Amino acid sequence: MKKNTRSKARARTKKVHIQSTERGLTSQAGLIPVVKFLKKRGLLDALETFVPHARGSNAVYQLSDAMYLTVLGFIAGASSLLKVVAVWSDGVLRQAAGWIRIPDATNFARIFKEVNAEQISLMEALQHRLRSALWKDALRAGTSKVAVLR
Repeated sequence: MKKNTRSKARARTKKVHIQSTERGLTSQAGLIPVVKFLKKRGLLDALETFVPHARGSNAVYQLSDAMYLTVLGFIAGASSLLKVVAVWSDGVLRQAAGWIRIPDATNFARIFKEVNAEQISLMEALQHRLRSALWKDALRAGTSKVAVLR
């Protein structure tokens, strides 16, 4: 029998020690540009003005807050309200977005249970309005290729 003289394709991996003890580190850093983009586009203000939703005078969170936090949570990959809360439990992300604290999943559920069909229709209309404004700006800036294809 021949002896195997080929060199190995892989070597044993060395142990890697990672210390994440520095302040200001976050696993949600990719959301910070999304937060800035949505602030620039005025999503929170548009939700507050376009979709009326009356809550009690002592309510801390409004429908616009719950929608904003949930949209960003879903962009981050959350698939449930509990995971939205888990995304927003990151202190650096909360600080970058300007939130001191966030609601828990039961508060989200209470707010969303108060929504009626008229408000859902208004949210769909707002979505179309925001998208058309975004495409309009993209066409003006010359960053969109859609106009070329027509």
